[in-house]
Amino acid sequence: MSIRVVDAGCEHWKYISLCTHVDEENRDHLHAAYMRLQWLLQSEAMKTKVAVNEDGSPRGFIHMTPIDSPLSGMKGKGLMVIPCLTLSYQLVYGGKHGTGVGRALVQACEEEARERKFKGIAVYAYTGDFWFMPSAFFQRLGFERVKTSNIWVWKWGDAEDPAEVKAHYEYRPTPGKVAVDYFWSPFCFTVCKEVINIRQVTAEFGDQVELREYRADDPKIAAQYSMSRALFINGQRKDWGHEALKEDMRKEIREALQKSPPS
Repeated sequence: MSIRVVDAGCEHWKYISLCTHVDEENRDHLHAAYMRLQWLLQSEAMKTKVAVNEDGSPRGFIHMTPIDSPLSGMKGKGLMVIPCLTLSYQLVYGGKHGTGVGRALVQACEEEARERKFKGIAVYAYTGDFWFMPSAFFQRLGFERVKTSNIWVWKWGDAEDPAEVKAHYEYRPTPGKVAVDYFWSPFCFTVCKEVINIRQVTAEFGDQVELREYRADDPKIAAQYSMSRALFINGQRKDWGHEALKEDMRKEIREALQKSPPS
């Protein structure tokens, strides 16, 4: 079946905002998708393209943004960054490779970047068992690794290699309370689900918990902290990979309260 890539339109936004999980709707998913959609529609820098079948049904999508965007997670000039390339989750969970969907989306990103006079494309890609943005895929397309980082780049111009930004975080305790610091952006569906869970659970503990949110898509926040997604409970980073589930959050907060109960 042939694949073509088109600019995201009204008929694609539900698929994109739900991160391809259109058959797994529930209340929290729809809430998260709405948050994500509102942000995507208002973003001037983020560009989204969709891979579709001959009948117009979507198979995957790609986001791209200039490297000077707060969400690129890199430092550099003259490059377009791919913060997310997503295939329909059935393809990913089924381990189906060689469909041509990912390749077509990256090629569309290249065409967009060249048309807009960028000098290359950069991406964070990963090795090992980390399923998201696999480096082997980008390497097959001609991307090269930047030194020992997780950044991979494909340049056709004279742009310098991009560099990783260094995260900055300093824990500020709140006397008598558990402090929850959360860096996030509505750009990601998983993160939108996560912030919903975090808000609901921290509210359950009332005055025992202080939730401090930092928007990673805010240029000032990005410049100060350089974190796109991070969760800290009393200064200790928590990372489950998937979104922080409500039961996990409750457990962590209860343990923090036991170690340092409110006065």
